[in-house]
Amino acid sequence: MQPLGFVSMGRPNVLLIVLDSVRGLNVGHLGYPRSTTPNLDDFAERATTYTNARSPGIHSISSHVSIFTGYHVAEHRATAHSASISSGHTIWEVLADEGYQTGLFTPNSIVAESSNLSSFFQEVVGPKRQELLFPEALGPEGVNGDPSYVEYLLESLQSDFPLKATLNGLSREFGRSKGAHDPEREHGGKYVDEFDSWRETRDEPWAACINLMDAHYPYIPQEQFAEWGGGGKIEDLHREAMGGPLTTQYLGDRPFWELEATESLYDDCIKQVDAYFGQLLDRLESASELDDTLVVVTSDHGEGFGEYSALNDAVRLIDHSWGIGDEVSHVPLVVKHPNDDSAETVKTPASLTQFPTVVEDAIAGEKTGFVPQEGHTLTTSYRIEKPGDELPISKGDREPYFGPWHAVCREIGGEVFVDAVRNDDRTRYRPGRDSERNDVTSVDRNFVDKTIQELSDAGIMEGEKEIDQDVEKRLHELGYK
Repeated sequence: MQPLGFVSMGRPNVLLIVLDSVRGLNVGHLGYPRSTTPNLDDFAERATTYTNARSPGIHSISSHVSIFTGYHVAEHRATAHSASISSGHTIWEVLADEGYQTGLFTPNSIVAESSNLSSFFQEVVGPKRQELLFPEALGPEGVNGDPSYVEYLLESLQSDFPLKATLNGLSREFGRSKGAHDPEREHGGKYVDEFDSWRETRDEPWAACINLMDAHYPYIPQEQFAEWGGGGKIEDLHREAMGGPLTTQYLGDRPFWELEATESLYDDCIKQVDAYFGQLLDRLESASELDDTLVVVTSDHGEGFGEYSALNDAVRLIDHSWGIGDEVSHVPLVVKHPNDDSAETVKTPASLTQFPTVVEDAIAGEKTGFVPQEGHTLTTSYRIEKPGDELPISKGDREPYFGPWHAVCREIGGEVFVDAVRNDDRTRYRPGRDSERNDVTSVDRNFVDKTIQELSDAGIMEGEKEIDQDVEKRLHELGYK
């Protein structure tokens, strides 16, 4: 990216709010019958709403790199949790060079820790799971290797603060991760508070990314948001399944009806993150900064709850591990430009890769949108990769899960269609929760292939970071590894 040549006065703030894992299918103003997003729905009435917004990828790392740089996944190829990209390619660096103060606020370990994306921000807050209950006492990171409960207890008893050290270990759930998620320590309100404190002390225009993970696995809502699934039998069953990737559970012995029922817990969690989003807006308005800010609200990907893949009935979707259909690729996107309260609805397919361009134009005093000039969007995932040993199924049954998966969304004859392909699988469908696949002969495979082939390697990947034991554990708690 080149310097933007900003004028010195009247520059708007920039705020990217990523409602991590919130899929468009479960958002109120996009047609969902449950009132999961009342605050976002109200916000959409005074902003630009994109009803066919597409995520660049279906995983945190690939989507965030695309959002931050403007490159498609097929161009940057940052697909591993530990991906490291070279400097000079993110919008946050450009903004910092032009005098903006930048901040990242998130409990997302992939964005904040395992990759190097946080290095492109001046201020980074999160995740809070790394914080000990008693910082002055021994903690898990103070013991070499991967100790068992007994080994850690012996070390604790010999430390300066035996009881506090023991509680530090218990709070981090040594040896397992079923109880590691604490909704009172990692909820969105904590990060809204942190952002608000940071914003209040800024002298120059600021630019921030807030990634809130309330709707990400594990789907455990706070009590006050438990309306459809929390606090009952569904939550009990879900807690039994917690402790690492859900894929190992539901491709294993657990029944898919249980995963389907978990969507109600997920809806509670969306309602929770929406409430904290509402708090954030209220604080910006109270500080008289909302009108001076470009606000972009979206998600990095959706979630699957046992739905059959749009491309192959042999595959069922579990969280965001694979697939390319609307469950994982259709995301909310609501944008409020500085000093603009006009409501607008855009049905043309929109891509989150446009974020850097929209920011540059807003800084220059121009209002542009997320619809790509080429008129179509692209979603890509390269997982699962062969040999797929992470799948708890026989080698002979793994092929339908292997990537790459590609989906091109565009208007044809005034209607929006998605052409999706995966190896020899292909389908065309109209976006929506109850969309039906058309005859595979209608898929324009040549157009999809040409779209991919025209993208060259951007050359921004530097390799992968080395991940320490604590970060590995936090990734496991989020359903990875």
